[in-house]
Formats: sequence, C-alpha cells, structure tokens
Amino acid sequence: MMRKFFAVLQQVGQSLMLPVALLPAAGILLALGNAFQNPALVQYLPFLDAHWFQSLAHYMEQAGGIVFANLPILFCVGVAVGLSGGEGVAALAALVGFLIMNVVVGLASGVPDVISQLQHPNPKLAVVLGIPTLQMGVFGGIIMGILAAKIYKKYYDIELPPYLAFFAGKRFVPIMTAVVAIILGLVLCIVWPPIGNFLQWFSDSMINANLTLSAFVFGVIERSLIPFGLHHIFYNPFWYQFGDYMSKSGQLVHGDQTIFFAQLKDGVPFTAGTFMTGK
Repeated sequence: MMRKFFAVLQQVGQSLMLPVALLPAAGILLALGNAFQNPALVQYLPFLDAHWFQSLAHYMEQAGGIVFANLPILFCVGVAVGLSGGEGVAALAALVGFLIMNVVVGLASGVPDVISQLQHPNPKLAVVLGIPTLQMGVFGGIIMGILAAKIYKKYYDIELPPYLAFFAGKRFVPIMTAVVAIILGLVLCIVWPPIGNFLQWFSDSMINANLTLSAFVFGVIERSLIPFGLHHIFYNPFWYQFGDYMSKSGQLVHGDQTIFFAQLKDGVPFTAGTFMTGK
C-alpha cells in the first residue's frame, strides 16, 4: 500500500517538472527586461536609452511576468499532460475543469467582483483569468490537473449507445471533467478556507521565524527527499504558494520564487529568495 502511495507521489512530482522547466526562461526574460530598464544601468550605458531598446526590454519584462502571474493554470495543464502521458485531451479537460472549478468556488463562496478586490485586496481571495475566486494558488491547479488525468485514463476509451456515439471515447473526457469540476468547486468552497488558514499560518511561521533556521530545515528535508523523487512536491508550495507580497501594481503575489521576481520587477529590496538557496 505504501509502495503504491509513494509511486503515485513520484508520478505527481515528475509531472510538476513540466511547468517548472518553463520558469527559468521566464525568469531570465523578466530579469533582463527589468535590468535593461534600470535607470542606473541606462545612465552607465546610454545606448540602452534608445526607444526601440526600452520597448523591447518592456516586452521582455512583461512576457516573463505573465508566466509567473498565471502559475495555477500552468501547473494544472502541466500536471494533466505529465500524468496522462502527454495527451492533449487531458490538457483540454484540465483547462475546462480549472475554469469551471474557479467559477463555482467563487460563486458558492460569495467572492466579491474584480473591481471590489482591486479596491480592497484580500490575501484569501484572488482573480484567476478574470474569475473572482478563493486564493488556492498552485494547489487548485495541481488538484484539477491530477483529477483531469485520472478521468482521462478511466474514460478515454469509453463506449456509449449508438445515439451518443459522437461523445464516446476521448470526447467524453472534457464533459466528465466539467461535471467533476462542479462537484470539486462545491467541496472546495467548504474545505478550502480552513486549509488556506492553516497554510497561511504555516507560511507565516516559517517566514517570520529565524530565516536561517527555516532555510536549514527546508534544505535538509528537501535534500532528504531527492532519493525518493518526492522533493518536487515538497518545495513546490514554498516556491509558489507560501508568503505574501503586494506589488507596486497592486497585485497580491504568493510564493518565495514568485515574490522574488515581483520584487525584482518593482526594484525594491528583496525579502524573498530564502527557500531558493542552493537551487
């Protein structure tokens, strides 16, 4: 039983590598774009002040930033593709399920509209692809991605009566995922608030405690899990979920790595990056 459980965790951990592999490239774009717009560097290298070059730097910065701003959906699709063996149908089903899940969670939880959230930011709420919902971060995407992959494996070859034959096989997967996403959304609107409160408490405890000790404990556990292939699951919430930072644009950012790049973009002193040490 335990062996099967660890095997599943290893599969999930490996599937996380697909979206994670995209982030270094996005980080380079964001860092270079930000650096080329830095007034100190522009003063030292006047040719950088050319209009076309500044426009290019701005495009690079925004191209990298949009990736970090949409991590939940990237993890949702990436996990679904990774666990289903690269099937595009699973990716489509995960995307459909992710949208429906967030809409249902937002409606069932009575989340305020986008304008209200912009005027009164709340770390427990979020706007995902324009959908007001609860702040579930990458966890919401990962959960939906896993479910979409499981649904694909179970129903990709399903046979239906002749009059419903058009919807048989792989076409049935997104339909079934949509139904499951509605149920998942209703469940999450009940169970996620206490989970979110616990995660907030845990992240505050880790971040507000002795950072040197926190980094040591994090590093020891993360390295200890490498032989089992479970380290991707462990560091993921630290990098992409734990911690809060309000950017200059008014966006609430979560996760050690995401906050680091947001602060790089804003040109403010770094308060994040502790849990990326040694990576």
